[in-house]
This record gives sequence, structure tokens and C-alpha cells, in this order.
Amino acid sequence: QKLNMEVASEEATNKKLVADRQKLLGELEASGTTADNLENKLFSKEEANKKLMQEIDSMKMENDKQDKELKAFLMQQTEQTNAIKAYDEKQTELVGMLSKAEQDEARIAKELEALIQQLAEANEQEAHIVSELAAK
Repeated sequence: QKLNMEVASEEATNKKLVADRQKLLGELEASGTTADNLENKLFSKEEANKKLMQEIDSMKMENDKQDKELKAFLMQQTEQTNAIKAYDEKQTELVGMLSKAEQDEARIAKELEALIQQLAEANEQEAHIVSELAAK
């Protein structure tokens, strides 16, 4: 009887072990499917990351292109600004020259007027002298 109880206990333990084994095999199969799903998801994420990286690289290239265009435009603007400054400086210089020429012209006109006055006085003196000589 003691032996029968031990055998019954062993059989119960074996049944429990078989049930546990079946349960673990089921979980293993389920986790295997989950692992496949995770692997597929990981692959999908890697593909999505590759596409995003390609888009980022494309955007960087476009940004670099726009940077170059902007720099070229700014260089052109700087050149135009410098040309305008040079033109303004030359114009200022020419206005100064014109002003000086106008001042010189006014000075020369006064000097010429004074010379004409002196010539008129000299002519009067000459006429006076001539008339005195003619009277003698």
C-alpha cells in the first residue's frame, strides 16, 4: 500500500511535469511568434529609419544648396552696395569740384571786373593825356 501511494504520487508528479512541459512548449511557441513579430517590427523600423535618413540627407543637400544661393546673393548685394558707395563718393567729389569751380568762376569774374575797371580808368587817363597833348 505504501508502494502504491508512492507510485500514485510519482504518477501525479509525472502528470504535473507533463502538463508543465506542455504549458512551457505553448509559451515557447507563442514567444517564438512574438519574437518573429518583434523581428519584423524591428526590420520595418530599420527600413523607416533608412527612409528618414535619406529624407534628412536630401533636406541637408537642399539646405546646403539654398545656403550657397543665399551666400551668392549676399555677395552680389555687397558688391552692389560697394558700387553704390563708390558712386556716391565720386558724386560727392564731383559736387565738391563743381562747387570749387563755381567759386573760382565767381572770383575770376570779380577779378575780371576789377581789371575792366582798371582798363576803363587807364583809357580815361590815356584820353585825358591825349587831349592834353593835343591842346599843346
